[in-house]
Amino acid sequence: MALRAQDHPTAKPLAIRVGVTGHRTKGLTEAGYDLETLRRSVRQVLRQIQEVAHQRGQRKLGVNDGEPLLLVVSPLAEGADRIVAEEALQLGYALESPLPFPCEEYEKDFPTPESKAAFRHLLELAAEIHELNGSREHANQAYEAVGRWVLLHSEIVIALWNGKPAAGQGGTGQIVGESIARGIPTIWIQPQNQIRLLRSTDPVSFDPMKRLSERIGRVLHFRGLADRS
Repeated sequence: MALRAQDHPTAKPLAIRVGVTGHRTKGLTEAGYDLETLRRSVRQVLRQIQEVAHQRGQRKLGVNDGEPLLLVVSPLAEGADRIVAEEALQLGYALESPLPFPCEEYEKDFPTPESKAAFRHLLELAAEIHELNGSREHANQAYEAVGRWVLLHSEIVIALWNGKPAAGQGGTGQIVGESIARGIPTIWIQPQNQIRLLRSTDPVSFDPMKRLSERIGRVLHFRGLADRS
């Protein structure tokens, strides 16, 4: 699908991008997530990424007060996308938003005036907006394309996922699997509020509280933002 970038400022190149994949609000509640508890867990993970990036990267940069620029990459659908975007913005992350359809068409996904207003508000806060040329006739392909766009532009991915295979093309389970296959550090916040860094969708996993710092350090070093130590 072709990409059309809006007239927003170009993001700084020295950045760590944190993508999000996950269910919409109904899917989260059906999976057993408590949304307020989920927000706290999302905030915990984003703060950890922020702290590690600060510790590992501040000596290398002369931008953003000596810290790497942190962005969250979110398509801003109801549910997972907005929860992660809202918590990230509160912590000082910048927002980058790929959309599966042109903006006016994508708004039709959100049935209430309140949801549309929340979507527009977040778009106003975005540093960059990218509209993919998806069509309603091939909506699942459009959602798949925007999920893959998130993966292509993220060094870390947060997944709010029910642990099940995707129900359709471009579903959360598919995108989680592709994230792992690409070798992207994929943090799964489970419905039971456990936080795991996935190695497979089986799921064989290990605890990011012990290993996430190491993985972020590798990302920073690869991008020239930190020493090997």
